[in-house]
Amino acid sequence: MRNLLNVGCHRLVSSVWPNPALSAGGQRGLRQVLDLVTVEKSLPIRYPLKFHVSSKKFFSATSITLRSSKMSSGMRIISTSSSAAPRAPYSQAVAVNGFIYCSGQVPMTPTGELIVDDIQKAALQSLTNLKLVLEAAGSSIEKIFKVNVYLVDMADFAAVNEVYSEFFGSHRPARTCIAIKALPLGAHIEIECIALE
Repeated sequence: MRNLLNVGCHRLVSSVWPNPALSAGGQRGLRQVLDLVTVEKSLPIRYPLKFHVSSKKFFSATSITLRSSKMSSGMRIISTSSSAAPRAPYSQAVAVNGFIYCSGQVPMTPTGELIVDDIQKAALQSLTNLKLVLEAAGSSIEKIFKVNVYLVDMADFAAVNEVYSEFFGSHRPARTCIAIKALPLGAHIEIECIALE
């Protein structure tokens, strides 16, 4: 329960506490659960929750409303000429509610040259593009916490890892690496990430 729900520190608005319909043990169990319920969301969320208390009986709390203390009314579109310009209808990144969601970057230079003949140069260009977009947003690669890498050929995994490791240094974001059939523009690699503002 803690791992599932305890992902932020925000205000809890609840209409179920205290609940005279519950026994004293149930009241204590619900209070303990509510102390754990801290969810970071940009909009109010309503959860039908079922909890297990020490009496071995289940009870439902269906009217718990969670509201973030960091609610945001909008989003910020990130755009920079320092990185490769989008070649389709999307933004280089979007900042919302304290996070920066970077679109996937293929190894294209700001002048429009796609690197395809050297996977390590290509990986470095994709990572550099992400770095430039994050810097334009006021963030940095040290604030990246999730990376997705897409490869056309998984045989390039070791070579990409070498560049990736050198690029991030001691920083180790969570990462997924997926082999796929093809990428836009004939690229051999694409990398996307999520970072803190």
